[in-house]
Amino acid sequence: MRSFVLFLLSALGASLVMTGAADAKYSLCNKTSYALSAAIGYVDGDRLATRGWWRLRPGQCKVVLTEPTDPGRYFVYAEAVAGHKGPLRAWSGETPLCVENEGFFNLRNQEVCRDNPVAQRGFFDVEVTPAAGGNWQTDFAEAANYTVYSAEVAGVQRLLNDLGLTTSRIDGSLGRDTQRLLASYRKEKNLGEGPVIDDATIDAMIEEANAREAKLGLFFCNKAESQVWTALAEPLGEGRYESRGWWKLAGGECAKVVKGALTADHYYVYGVIEDQRGERRLAGGDKAFCTSPVRFTSPNDTTCADQELDEAMFRKLSIGGASSATFDFGPESFIAPPAETAPEAETARAPAQ
Repeated sequence: MRSFVLFLLSALGASLVMTGAADAKYSLCNKTSYALSAAIGYVDGDRLATRGWWRLRPGQCKVVLTEPTDPGRYFVYAEAVAGHKGPLRAWSGETPLCVENEGFFNLRNQEVCRDNPVAQRGFFDVEVTPAAGGNWQTDFAEAANYTVYSAEVAGVQRLLNDLGLTTSRIDGSLGRDTQRLLASYRKEKNLGEGPVIDDATIDAMIEEANAREAKLGLFFCNKAESQVWTALAEPLGEGRYESRGWWKLAGGECAKVVKGALTADHYYVYGVIEDQRGERRLAGGDKAFCTSPVRFTSPNDTTCADQELDEAMFRKLSIGGASSATFDFGPESFIAPPAETAPEAETARAPAQ
């Protein structure tokens, strides 16, 4: 990470020209049907800084930098809020930069996430031209090519789907069914009368969807004092799996590794602990999957050797039809030194209600 950042700063320093425009600004515009959390990367003096998260409602545009928007390269990233159904949707690229996973952040040291992939996101490059006159806007878009207004309508339709109130098509058109459901939701939540789309209504829907999602999924929790690197293999059907990692968990920390209601009856888990006894892998492994020293995603329909990846033994985790579960990595969950005895296999526990 350090060598990459230094190279990047050197390249950017040659391309940036100060404009000094007093009204210069950089805006982000959400022309999608998703509520987004967005971040930006930019050169701040002799450093590459990242700043976020800004919540962008569907159809919302927001100024994120009021400093001079100089010609040159910027970096932008956005991801859909957790409450939206399905896999995480992201507007991303190939430049790994540091973020904090919760709350607003302003980071001027890209070294802080060098060894922690969970604290990184892949930003995409934006080349700001001199012709912009110090003002620039980056749009997040979908294939549907929504306008600002139709994105707002499509966002309401998507949130109604996320809340289980409808399964109708998301098309950005405020038809009768959408109006009826919207008016009913506003009345039930004491947000006003009629099919009105306003910030309060959208925010209430987002918060409710996020609260529902927070109770679902598969969680990894580190019950040891030392940090644990964790990975997962998820069934894809017909004997196919996909392994991915890493989630770096400090002592007492948890992470959601599968979002939404669980649909598989089992998963496979893996972990490596680093403590005073050295590096030890999770005990009880019974099926081999691919891993890598860096962040990875690997299907099991190709050998690890062909993918130039390592191989590790993952432990089966039975879910038993639950919509959510937690796997605890305890201090004795890992291969013991030769003089000690390895623990028995663990199972998932249902989260507290």
